[in-house]
Amino acid sequence: MLRTVALRFGAGEGDEPLRFSPGPMTVFVGPNNSGKSLALREIEDFIETGGDSLRYIVKRLELLLPPAAQIEEMVVSRATGEDEELLGDVVRVMRLRSPGGYSRRRATDTAEPVVEQEVDLPALLAAAAHAGHPSEEELERICRDLLGLFTLRLDGQTRLALTQMQPAGDLESHPTNHLGALFRDDEARARIREITADAFGLYFVIDPTEGTHFRVRMAERAPMDDDEEQSISDRSRAFHGRATDIDHMSDGIRAFTGLTAAVLSADYRIMLVDEPEAFLHPPLIRKLGKRLTQLAAERGANLLAATHSPDFVMGCITSGHAINIVRLTYRKGIPGARLLPAGKLETMMRDPLLRSTGVLGALFHEGAVVCEADADRVFYAEVNERLLAHRAGGADGVVFLNAQNKQTVRRIIRPLREMGLPAAAVLDLDLLKGREDFRDLLQSAFVPEVFWEPWEEQRRRLHQQMNTADYKDGGIYRLGGEPRELADQLLALLAEYGVFLVPNGELECWLPELEVGGHGPEWLTQVFTKMGTDPSDAAYKKPTQSGVWRFIQNVARWIADPWRKGMRAESVPLDHRLAPPGPDDKVADAVQPEPEERQAAVA
Repeated sequence: MLRTVALRFGAGEGDEPLRFSPGPMTVFVGPNNSGKSLALREIEDFIETGGDSLRYIVKRLELLLPPAAQIEEMVVSRATGEDEELLGDVVRVMRLRSPGGYSRRRATDTAEPVVEQEVDLPALLAAAAHAGHPSEEELERICRDLLGLFTLRLDGQTRLALTQMQPAGDLESHPTNHLGALFRDDEARARIREITADAFGLYFVIDPTEGTHFRVRMAERAPMDDDEEQSISDRSRAFHGRATDIDHMSDGIRAFTGLTAAVLSADYRIMLVDEPEAFLHPPLIRKLGKRLTQLAAERGANLLAATHSPDFVMGCITSGHAINIVRLTYRKGIPGARLLPAGKLETMMRDPLLRSTGVLGALFHEGAVVCEADADRVFYAEVNERLLAHRAGGADGVVFLNAQNKQTVRRIIRPLREMGLPAAAVLDLDLLKGREDFRDLLQSAFVPEVFWEPWEEQRRRLHQQMNTADYKDGGIYRLGGEPRELADQLLALLAEYGVFLVPNGELECWLPELEVGGHGPEWLTQVFTKMGTDPSDAAYKKPTQSGVWRFIQNVARWIADPWRKGMRAESVPLDHRLAPPGPDDKVADAVQPEPEERQAAVA
């Protein structure tokens, strides 16, 4: 039904606005307040108003409608009258609404939700013939008389409502709710049972024995035949009596079942699902993502979901169907939208090492700081938390990742940057020991190739001036004269591209005034003890304007800078070479020596 979704903006200022073909599954990801849920509401508003609504994210929907005969069949499937009444030009149809459709109404909705409406079938078919370039009137008719009948939007509230008891109504007439539709559809109920049995080991059944209402129950076995589930015989009452009313089960089971039941209850072609992961634990979220993608593909439908869950995204990726992942951002008044390569994400997730780092979860943050070991990750995250708590320039909404080693850092930052996520690399100074590791990191950080050789020459010259002790204690602050200027300049240039090397050597060289020994976890335990845990305590270590605090502030500035370098390949003139450092060169703020580093070097 949807050929393309056109947004109002692209990856950054000056970029072409994003247009994509929805396919069976499109997942909107991104940080909080980036517009994921709003995008779904705007798609719904476009359909409900025929494109006549104020929208900030979605510019336009371009339609791909089925042939006229199929459109007629679809409309007639929603008809409320008898067959002989369907031969006229006007068909009275039923909009299948869930109880949640009423409870979700916004304060701005003044009219009651439409339950029945009349469709002028010839006029609809005439408008559909121009679906590629419809007039305003034609678009309004297509949206109202076709798309609106086959569009479903669900969020956490509506999902739970879908499993509540609903009126049975007249079984000889058109169903008025989702349970009524499912009660008439043996194939759909069998499919839901297969899905719930896989998820919980319980079987979805609809209990009609109350007489006037349907209720959902979860049974320990599937019904032996339709009569056991659908009649009011003694056998049916005994079967449903042994099953559990879903109202007595967890919100997770109700949410999963309600969403699946809604999707299968009718021939929906556009489904909008907000936070499908609500109430579910990670393994179930993955199953839901996989199942929804498969169901949408089977029906030739467009399902668009807004999620905060990397597990849902992973479930969609493993479905075996092509999906879209659209990352939305909104920072400092600048919106962004980028279509992420699902194939690249799938390749990354096949790597056990990358899978264990939580890379996929970074897509839901403002940025990432990738460290080479877990002790580094924990320490720098705590430093950042204290900077934020004291409003001293930390990185808000950023995730800290443990890459396990130096080599893995580059394997993480490049794909994250390709997907529009500012991923900073934080490494010990001994990265400068090896040519290959250094060159690979430059490539992963999108440092223009024209800089590789001059920067490698600087690295080589600097390495010749340093010994093992320099890399472990004091770092560049043990150097003097031209080697020191060389080191300051190289570290500052790397920082411009989001690569931050510890200037005083390694993790354990920070906060020398605390006089902590050891290495890795041992050092971390001692340093946290001396840093304190109570901000009101006089001994509590608060941020200063130097040392590790300045270091993480610079990382935060790079992440927050919308014009940061290193996010994509740059075209740099060939004559733009790195000039050798001179005596008047200024030392960049990113690596400016501070008193405590000087003290460590002297010690």
